[in-house]
Amino acid sequence: MKKDISMMGWRFIVGYTMVGIALLGYSYTQIDLGLTIVNASVARSIQTWFQHIGYFDRPLSTAIFLFLIFILFVLYGCILKAIKDKKLTRKELWISIIIIVLTTCVAYPAFSYDFFNYLFTAKTVLVYHKNPYVVTPLQFAGFDPWLSFMHWTHLASAYTPLWIVVTLIPYFFSFGYFLPLIWSLKIVMAISYLLVALGIGKILEKEDSGRALLGIAIFAFNPLIIIECLVSPHNDIAMMAMAIWAIVLYQQKKKLLSWLMLSGSVAMKLMTIFLIPAFFTGFKRRITLTCIMIGFLAVLTQREALSWYWVWVVPFVALVPDIRMFLILSSGVSLGFLLQYAPFLYYGNWNDPVPMIKLWVTWIPIGLSVIITLISYLKKR
Repeated sequence: MKKDISMMGWRFIVGYTMVGIALLGYSYTQIDLGLTIVNASVARSIQTWFQHIGYFDRPLSTAIFLFLIFILFVLYGCILKAIKDKKLTRKELWISIIIIVLTTCVAYPAFSYDFFNYLFTAKTVLVYHKNPYVVTPLQFAGFDPWLSFMHWTHLASAYTPLWIVVTLIPYFFSFGYFLPLIWSLKIVMAISYLLVALGIGKILEKEDSGRALLGIAIFAFNPLIIIECLVSPHNDIAMMAMAIWAIVLYQQKKKLLSWLMLSGSVAMKLMTIFLIPAFFTGFKRRITLTCIMIGFLAVLTQREALSWYWVWVVPFVALVPDIRMFLILSSGVSLGFLLQYAPFLYYGNWNDPVPMIKLWVTWIPIGLSVIITLISYLKKR
């Protein structure tokens, strides 16, 4: 294997192995204080030690988080440059992707309160035999231990029937064990992530084969994608997997299957309804990116910009790897959204002054990326 992999390839393999293990370790500092994952005394002691960093040494926790984000962006820039310079092979790229997946699949969903709501919805159906659209988790208070660490317990399920069906599968095969349950659903999310990366590669092989690896890397190694789709995954990545494969099927002239796949994406989560006009224009890459951006901006007029919303856009930025301007803007938005977690990690709540700090740390990177893009554009002119 050593002969098959270049020195550059080994650098990224080792780099992503180390950062993946670091993300895995750091994720367990965010275990809710009301949750005991394993009852064995040694395991509880280890959990307490990790929780101490996350909850009682917040400056250290914040510093670790910021350092990991910095390393992820450095690696991101380096691997994109290596691919542009043709110093990284397809095999080396995919080994690095698989390493990130394997290390983060067993990470704790550190920043995703929704993750446990996904699981509780499945529990409501399979264990309590209740309709999750009618009952709320709070109605099971007093006898369900999950209520000690869950959030949004006063609300009935907001998820689509298709997504609820998807969550039933990992819940059923975990046999009621909590850690396997977490990891099973995370495997579903990781498979969705891999399907998006593979789909991007297939689309670009047909339309811009020389930049196929670059497109895969723009998506797969984006730090926000790694955090929001692998470490603390949201069901948006499953929605995007179906949307990307709708394009793959369209390219293969399987228009009916493409339409069904796009319909499934919309049924998973309604956001991709904005891609319907792109279907009728042949999923031209720039039009598709424009459609999803319109949807993203439309949502922002109705609610707060949450970091995982950018998962909707990054795959379509990856489909136009030749446009450097989009990559710069996407990276700036990704950094800004990830930094939203920093003030919460430091203060432990969303009260003042966190909202103001959050606003600044979000918009400064985005503003800088806009300025860099404008300067780059003016230089070309």
